[in-house]
Amino acid sequence: MAKRRPSGDGMVRRRADGRWEGRIVVGHKDNGDSIFRYFSGRTQKD
Repeated sequence: MAKRRPSGDGMVRRRADGRWEGRIVVGHKDNGDSIFRYFSGRTQKD
């Protein structure tokens, strides 16, 4: 069984089209699955 990621934990990665994509855990569902919010930008700093 996988470990649960804490709220506020996230990641940033570079997409194939050159843009940057980030995601962050904002909470958990009743069954324990993480709820993510995604965002993207032209630069990593965005």
